[in-house]
Amino acid sequence: MIELLALPILGAAGYALYWRALVASAGRARMLQPCGSVLTDPVHGCDRTGYGTLAGRFKDFPVEVRLFSESLAFRRLPQLWLSVSVHRPTGLSETLDVLRRVAGAEFYAPGPELSARYPVPCGWPGETLVRGSRGASDLLGRVDAPIAEILAEPRVKEVLLTPRGVRIVSQLCQGERGAYLLMRENRFPVPHVGPELLQPLLAQATNLAQHLNDQGAAHEPDDARARTAA
Repeated sequence: MIELLALPILGAAGYALYWRALVASAGRARMLQPCGSVLTDPVHGCDRTGYGTLAGRFKDFPVEVRLFSESLAFRRLPQLWLSVSVHRPTGLSETLDVLRRVAGAEFYAPGPELSARYPVPCGWPGETLVRGSRGASDLLGRVDAPIAEILAEPRVKEVLLTPRGVRIVSQLCQGERGAYLLMRENRFPVPHVGPELLQPLLAQATNLAQHLNDQGAAHEPDDARARTAA
């Protein structure tokens, strides 16, 4: 008899959990909706984890904005990261990955796959790890100043330069402590990303991409420039 009485209670509890999961999923999908006005030709989407995505153009650069969560680091609350990518070839062949406060949980960073480690330039935060492809020391010297400006913002986690473009990853927020400790649930207190949070990252990423394009053109052999112009 007790078991029969418990069934409706368990059913109600299960329904409540299911409904809460649906609401949370819908909220994740809408988090970048307010930022559509920042881009030209904005395209909203959703990734396989349920977070909304945003693509379009910013200052005539093709850009992509994504959100992803991470809860792998030991004794640290879950993190929600905001990623801004500029998909324009840099004109350079090297790759450089600048990562701060390495916790060993940066599944999104290609650093471990890169063969060379470089000294942290003077004036950069001391807890920074710089890895890249072999021969990227010259590239590091050319982007020292603009990356130093980006790293002045403590929330910035990664600056990635590849032949295909540029990415900046910044901390959006930490997970709610109670939800994580009690239920191991990744619940974040930010309902949406406002344009005022996204625009500075977009400006930094596109400025860095333009800097790399300029540097690539400046280091291109004269005969190659002549062929391009022709």
